[in-house]
Amino acid sequence: MSSYDVESYTVQPVEGDDQVEVIIHSSDGNKWEYGIPFSRSTGRYHFEEIDVLAMDFGDEFAEELQEKLDAVVKKLLEA
Repeated sequence: MSSYDVESYTVQPVEGDDQVEVIIHSSDGNKWEYGIPFSRSTGRYHFEEIDVLAMDFGDEFAEELQEKLDAVVKKLLEA
């Protein structure tokens, strides 16, 4: 069960770097910021905090976030 609700979040590339930025605003007024590096040669990234986010915001949000991360990395690799 989640401890907080997500009010809004963004997933976008970091200009000039092989990273994806994730910013989450929660219902309790807190803000979480992550820079997630990825490999242009393999398309892989490692985001350990996804498990913590699943505990805080629920599995459904963590899965949605994972899908958005995958989509952004895929788009960056195709560019």
